[in-house]
Amino acid sequence: MVYVNTDKNQTYLVPQKITDLFSKDHVCYLIEQIAESIDYSKFDVKYDGAGRPAYHPRILIKLILIAGVDNVMSSRRIAKNAQENVVYIYLAEKTQPDFRTICNFKKNNPELINEASFQLSKFAYEHGMIDLSHLMIDGTIIKSSANGDRILDKETLKKLSNYIDNFLQKSIKVDEEEDKIYGDRAMHELPEDLNDSEKRRPIVRKIVDEINKNMNEGKKANVEQIKKELQNIEQTMEERGLKKYSLTDPDARFMLNKKGKIELSYNAQIVTDKNGLIIADDVVQQADDTHQLVPGIKQVEQKFGKLPEGTKVSADAGYANGEQMEILDKKGFDLYVPGKNSKPETRDKKFAKANFFYDEQKDIYTCPENKILKNVGKYFHKQQQRQMIIYQCQNCPTCNHNDTCCKNKKYRVIHAIPQDRLLNKIKEKLQTAYGKETYKLRKQTVERSFADIKENKKFRSFLTRGIQKVKTEFKLACITHNLVIINNIIKKKTKTNQQNTSFLANTC
Repeated sequence: MVYVNTDKNQTYLVPQKITDLFSKDHVCYLIEQIAESIDYSKFDVKYDGAGRPAYHPRILIKLILIAGVDNVMSSRRIAKNAQENVVYIYLAEKTQPDFRTICNFKKNNPELINEASFQLSKFAYEHGMIDLSHLMIDGTIIKSSANGDRILDKETLKKLSNYIDNFLQKSIKVDEEEDKIYGDRAMHELPEDLNDSEKRRPIVRKIVDEINKNMNEGKKANVEQIKKELQNIEQTMEERGLKKYSLTDPDARFMLNKKGKIELSYNAQIVTDKNGLIIADDVVQQADDTHQLVPGIKQVEQKFGKLPEGTKVSADAGYANGEQMEILDKKGFDLYVPGKNSKPETRDKKFAKANFFYDEQKDIYTCPENKILKNVGKYFHKQQQRQMIIYQCQNCPTCNHNDTCCKNKKYRVIHAIPQDRLLNKIKEKLQTAYGKETYKLRKQTVERSFADIKENKKFRSFLTRGIQKVKTEFKLACITHNLVIINNIIKKKTKTNQQNTSFLANTC
């Protein structure tokens, strides 16, 4: 066996540049270019004056971005790499920021993260890497870092408040009075009206222990403060329409994930172009996507300017909101968003609304048995706060499928929203070969982008808490996703140019 010759004690005659230790097409050069293009003037003002010199923000931005590309989440690991990894040492400009500095920078400078995202998108757009002719939108549920044991509901809050009231109203003064209030029950025990589930919750036990401790010490003011905090939580729940409240991350909401598990989570949204580059991102507290279509497109227009008429927009059935789709349709967007009932139903549901054909010119529906449903009027739906159009069939009494179709009613009726005409147009378009091919692009772009973030980059739950912090955390994940794609495009173009140059050289 022949091995490569080595000499670990060999010194270089001419000192090497640090950039000689990694490839010329490394992603760090792109990161450096983006970091250098950011305006740091506001940061300069913030750290102007006397005191210990601060690390320049471009250094910290570069370290955070390369760490994202390498799936390094820990600030301690980033700080360690800045001492040992040649790429990190190069980007850190041979400085060694402390892990606390890196951690605090990520939390306290969301505007610089936003600016880095903008500059990266600008770079890609100016170099022809972004194709805005077709936009794909999607969302995914990502678990929050909220502690599942520190959750309170309205019923438990009321019981704890009553427990405090019982103490405050009677104002324990002497042992005899304590006996009247508590009987044979020791003060450290849980209130009797709590059920078994509530008694098992660590947070309930902790609150009761705190109340009892202050009772024993005669600290009435502390007990009143606990009562006030519980009331504030109850008021917040009422204002936000919440059934449960997380003490560790109040902004998180209970959402059903793809594994069928309900957890405190956030809904992450992205818009991608045809190349799979994320050109808009957000994190929202709503579990469904029905109100995210217009905001996603608006964010793209804020970044790149008004989009031309005919721009294609694809999203899954979760985005099928008639009002939002109508707004985009009136602006000239070419929509590929299937309605929630757009798929043809099975034989068991042959007479579902999805199987009724709508003729816009005649303004009629045709059932699977070729019976006509005519427009017979409108009404205002109070719950949905909108006009509804009624279509009714007159041939139902003589139809053999009356029992199956009409469901114990004399005539079959369809309640349609005004936007159903638009939804039916899109439904017909999606059933064409062109429509199917256009819509299929979603799986190759926006869905693949989420797969990269969640699977390759292991971004399956947030590390930070609070809506603003998780927005910044998710934006960082989107930036690093884009960095890899853009750098790969640059590599491919460079390789193609080199091959073309070599071909020309050989033919001359």
